[in-house]
Amino acid sequence: MRSTRVSSVLPGIVGLVLLSTSTLAHHGAASLYDVNKETTIKATITEFVWTNPHVEVGIASVEDKSARWLLELGSPPNISNRGWTAKSLKPGDVVTVTFNPGLRGMRIGRLLKVVLPDGKELRS
Repeated sequence: MRSTRVSSVLPGIVGLVLLSTSTLAHHGAASLYDVNKETTIKATITEFVWTNPHVEVGIASVEDKSARWLLELGSPPNISNRGWTAKSLKPGDVVTVTFNPGLRGMRIGRLLKVVLPDGKELRS
C-alpha cells in the first residue's frame, strides 16, 4: 500500500519541481543580463537561429574577432510583429548591434537593436 502511494505521488512532485525550475530560468532576464547597461558594437553575424522559445544571434566583434557573444531575442511571433523575418540576418552580415551584456563577464546578451548596412533598424 505504501509503495503504491509513493509511486503515485512521486511523479507529481517531480513534475512540479521541473515546472518551477523552468519557469524561473525562463523569466530570469535580470539574473542573466545587466539590464542597466547597453553595449553597442560593430559585429559580424556568425549565426541566426529562428526558433522557439527565443531567436538567437551569434556575433563576433569586427575589431576583435575573438570577442564573441550569443544574443537572445523574443520568440519568432513576437519579433515578427516588429519587422523581423527568418531572413533578416545571415552569417557574414556586418551590422551594428546594441545589447544588454551578460552579468559577470558572460559572453551572452539580450539583443535590443540591430542596424543593418542599409541603415534599417530592427528592434527586439
